[in-house]
Amino acid sequence: MSSATLVPVAFALLAALCFALGALLTKKGLRYTDSITGTLISIGASTACYWLVSPFSLHWADWQPAAVAIFALVGCFRPILSANLANAGHHRLGPTISSTVASVSPLFAVLGGVLVLGEHLEPGVAAGTLAIVAGVGVLSWSSGGTGRWLRWALLLPLGAALLRAAAHVAAKGALDLVSSPVLGGLVGYTVSLGIGLALFLVRRPARRTPIGTGALGWFTCSGIANGMGILALYTALEHGQVVLVTPVTSAAPLFTLVLSRLFFHVEVINRRTLAGVLLIVPGVMLVSLYH
Repeated sequence: MSSATLVPVAFALLAALCFALGALLTKKGLRYTDSITGTLISIGASTACYWLVSPFSLHWADWQPAAVAIFALVGCFRPILSANLANAGHHRLGPTISSTVASVSPLFAVLGGVLVLGEHLEPGVAAGTLAIVAGVGVLSWSSGGTGRWLRWALLLPLGAALLRAAAHVAAKGALDLVSSPVLGGLVGYTVSLGIGLALFLVRRPARRTPIGTGALGWFTCSGIANGMGILALYTALEHGQVVLVTPVTSAAPLFTLVLSRLFFHVEVINRRTLAGVLLIVPGVMLVSLYH
């Protein structure tokens, strides 16, 4: 692996770890409130973190109008819409299945990188991406029929995957204009927070869930983890192409599985799980080594 590949791969793996932790913290928080309220808390925490670090990380020269406009457009659907879809998926399917199904985003992102950004798809990257998606399918498949989870609920993480892939492609385009991952996170999260507040306020008072200390604590931690994940992701995209970064970031289910088992004790390791791991891990290695 060349040094030019090592940096984006390292940050993509860090992003995957942060997103996995955020997914598990979100699952905990959904015990205390609904996904819309929880997402608002999470986005608020992420936004606050970015505003706290922005005076030390941003300069006036970073505020390029075209890049800001693209980041603002991304903020209109990520994380506010993608997070709500993902949270609903976590609630319906559980964190591992939801995260693994959402990991089909490499297919969408790679297609966008090639068609929109003109990136070149190496055979090794294509093979690795397909291996990752195959691993996702193995981890998501259940022989127990629809009793364990509703098939239609798969549309929730799939929708989140499509929006995330679109965000990766758009963010890469913006980062080619201005090399500032912090600016991307700040603008995107600020726009999402505004939309989230508007959606919360237009809800009927009877449907608004009180924000207790449990929800506030879990979703604040989730927001910090996801905010760090976006920063790591944008740093990876700053140094690497979408066709490289997005498949590696999709290793998040592996981190979800390990963290669930070690710290939350909610996952069972079985042959199906091992088969998925044996597909995803070599897939990530292929993407990393043959790019």
